[in-house]
Amino acid sequence: MKNYGEELAYWYLRLNGFFVLDNFVYHRTQHNRDGDADLLAIRLPFVKEVIGGRTDDWDEKLFSYLEEYEVAGVLCEVKTGPRANPSSAFERHKLQHALNRVGFSRLDIEEMLSKHENHCVLESNEKKFLKLVVSEYEIESTTAFLTLSLEYVEDFIYNRTEAYRSQKYNARHFFPSSLLQYMMYRKDKELSGRWR
Repeated sequence: MKNYGEELAYWYLRLNGFFVLDNFVYHRTQHNRDGDADLLAIRLPFVKEVIGGRTDDWDEKLFSYLEEYEVAGVLCEVKTGPRANPSSAFERHKLQHALNRVGFSRLDIEEMLSKHENHCVLESNEKKFLKLVVSEYEIESTTAFLTLSLEYVEDFIYNRTEAYRSQKYNARHFFPSSLLQYMMYRKDKELSGRWR
């Protein structure tokens, strides 16, 4: 991961049951340059967590676009600078490449792109693929993608950490992220009244 924004978005998706690839590379083709997607994620149906595992653990806003019991993919662009232009992250060839990578069939991809390319959710045969922007600065959601603020994502992570405080705090060193470990440490100190 390159920066704190991408790391927060990564853990937001992980805590919502997704398997996440960071810096997914789009290789050069005859018509396009090399590039990357910040995050590409897939979530299988019937995901359960050992700690918690309740339906209300999942983010309500995210799951107003996705179904808990369907295959779901997410292409996520993270913007931490003030000059964010996220629409280029969702160009047709990038969507096609990402949809192929998460394992959607050629027929599903054709249907998703022909019927829903300009919508934030691409759908086919009980499979959904969400175009998501996580931004430090305000970017208005459009019909073409869903936008979440970095603050919203951070709050979700803190709330999950608080909901399962002892389990998350005690296991914090096993999470491969110093940022997430620090967030768990800080939340534990705040809740115990030992934070400044």
